[in-house]
Amino acid sequence: MATLSMSANLPEEEESVKTVASLLALSFLLALAGCNTVRGAGQDIQKAGSAIEDAAQKK
Repeated sequence: MATLSMSANLPEEEESVKTVASLLALSFLLALAGCNTVRGAGQDIQKAGSAIEDAAQKK
């Protein structure tokens, strides 16, 4: 009977594993997108700082 109860829970366990795997994949993609956004913002700030520095040196 223990085997029957395990096999009866198997579809629920598979569904839980798929849900967790999907959430992990989504979290990974969001983190990756966030890294690119932060990197882009850092590059923009660096370019702005360089432009201000160049303008100050010209005066």
